[in-house]
Amino acid sequence: MKQDTIVILDLGNCENTILARAIRELGVYSEIYPHDTTIEALNAIGNVKGVIINGGPNNIVDDQPISVNSELLETNYPILAVDYESATGLKTFSQWPEDVEVMKDVLKSFIFDDCQVIANWNMKNFVADQVELILRQVGDRKVLLALSGGVDSSSSCSIINKSYW
Repeated sequence: MKQDTIVILDLGNCENTILARAIRELGVYSEIYPHDTTIEALNAIGNVKGVIINGGPNNIVDDQPISVNSELLETNYPILAVDYESATGLKTFSQWPEDVEVMKDVLKSFIFDDCQVIANWNMKNFVADQVELILRQVGDRKVLLALSGGVDSSSSCSIINKSYW
């Protein structure tokens, strides 16, 4: 089952992972993407129900402020913009509340009311989706995995192992 997804566009916020974790604690899958993600890339993700433009203090690159692709602002996706001055006509906040529980209340309103998301994300569903994806991509072929012992490769190894047993 493909979970509903909230996409976070990183526009210089240092706490994107905290935001993604808060969304996941609400039972909703989230992924962080760079500020210049295209509408085509967003549509290719699948099951995207809303977008959070997450601005912040690190939004200057080569002395120029970074911005999202303007085409994203004209999509049918509900958009919440935080600390992003170029967002006109969108639901906006000047900054995230420092209290994580207050942040979750803001997120609940956006995610469940505006985006109409179903809280169906958990690790069990996520792993099942990844196993299904691997089986579709690999089929009956063999997989070679370089295992460094780090979290990413160890998790990949575990999921690949589940795909074949």
